[in-house]
Amino acid sequence: MVKYTNGIPQCPYCNKPTKRTAGMITCTALFFQPMYDKNGVNINPDRNTRTQGWRCCECEKNYAVIGNDHDGYKYKLMES
Repeated sequence: MVKYTNGIPQCPYCNKPTKRTAGMITCTALFFQPMYDKNGVNINPDRNTRTQGWRCCECEKNYAVIGNDHDGYKYKLMES
């Protein structure tokens, strides 16, 4: 699970808020037709996957955050 500081993901290597830089964002582009149940809850939410690269300025390591708002986000550790 991704840990955030003011909406910015913490470094998974340092495990604390550090100075970090954001990189490129990619997103899948599938259409998820909204479908609502009898209570008005969308039962077919957008599950497009977003990936954003990050670089920690303290430990100089790269990582990415991958996921979506419905299923949550996780870290992908990368070789520096």
